[in-house]
Amino acid sequence: MTTWPNTQGWLRCLLVFLVYIVIAFVLVLATGTLRLEAYGEAPYRLVRFAAIAFLVPCLSEELLFRAALLPDPRQSTSARYRFGRAAVAVALFVLWHPLNGLFLKTEARQVFLDPGFLTLAALLGTCSSAMYLLTGSIWPSTLVHWVTVVVWKAFLGGRIFD
Repeated sequence: MTTWPNTQGWLRCLLVFLVYIVIAFVLVLATGTLRLEAYGEAPYRLVRFAAIAFLVPCLSEELLFRAALLPDPRQSTSARYRFGRAAVAVALFVLWHPLNGLFLKTEARQVFLDPGFLTLAALLGTCSSAMYLLTGSIWPSTLVHWVTVVVWKAFLGGRIFD
């Protein structure tokens, strides 16, 4: 949490994020998973959601699925080892969503079990893992995770579950 990317690291993360956006857009068009729909409830609810979402799920999940599960990029490890750990971290990140929907956030069950949503979660997990491995910082992946969740809620028909 104390590592902050340098300018080059942020630029690399921006490139990863742009690739993520393009692939996600293509997947959304192909699967019809999301729809353009502006948030129609009281704006304070969206602001409150965005503030809370930065901590849970974004920062907390990035700490678990990236910082705790991925190797420190400053350590000397093989690319195969890093790739293997990243694959496990992404798989667990994706698996977490249906488990969360089945046992904790049951009102989100339908969304968290949707194959299109889980495909997008796998893409987000891959993007976040790449950012962490590129920079050794949790902050770019947390920011991308947060922007993704807030945009989904604000403009793509994602419901806010209280």
